[in-house]
Amino acid sequence: MSEAEAEVEGEFIERLEDDGRHHRLAVLAPHGGAIESHTDRQAEQVYASLGSRDSTLWTCKGWRPVGNAYRAWHISSGDLSVRSFPLLRSLAARRFRWAVSFHGYRGDDVLIGGRAPARLKSEVLDAVATALDGTGIRVRVADPGERYSGESASNLVNRLTVGAAGGIQIEQPRSARTLYGQAIAAAVGEVCESWIAADSGR
Repeated sequence: MSEAEAEVEGEFIERLEDDGRHHRLAVLAPHGGAIESHTDRQAEQVYASLGSRDSTLWTCKGWRPVGNAYRAWHISSGDLSVRSFPLLRSLAARRFRWAVSFHGYRGDDVLIGGRAPARLKSEVLDAVATALDGTGIRVRVADPGERYSGESASNLVNRLTVGAAGGIQIEQPRSARTLYGQAIAAAVGEVCESWIAADSGR
């Protein structure tokens, strides 16, 4: 089913762009379409900027004709099972050095979470904060134990990393996604590109 057909029919689709070989970056958006709007586009933008040699893109997109796609299709990141997502299953045995996941929520701040090292989260925070400078939207690292912190080991963005080293989860209010989604994605993409470049130079 095409994306256009899924939107008209109010369906849910899974998509994967992957060369099947590399172990560098996984870019995720499990709640795209109308579930958490614009997050899939952000993930696609990062993937497009880095290419298939250095990144893998996994997205899910859902719609409902009468609205409330979130209620119909949202599955928490900790509950995403490879048994229910055949394309995700193909990634389960392969671990990535980094993983980044785009999300939306009803809070006011952009939250940088996940189990990635503090240094990596700080780099993403600085880049996103620069992109949002002057907008009035605050960017911060999620506090330990905070809701939407993305720190659970069962969170998909953490499960896909080497030795469960941890990924980066980016939670964004609707205003950030709607008005500045492309700028945020560009900032995240630049940080990821720097990680890959540094790693390639070893």
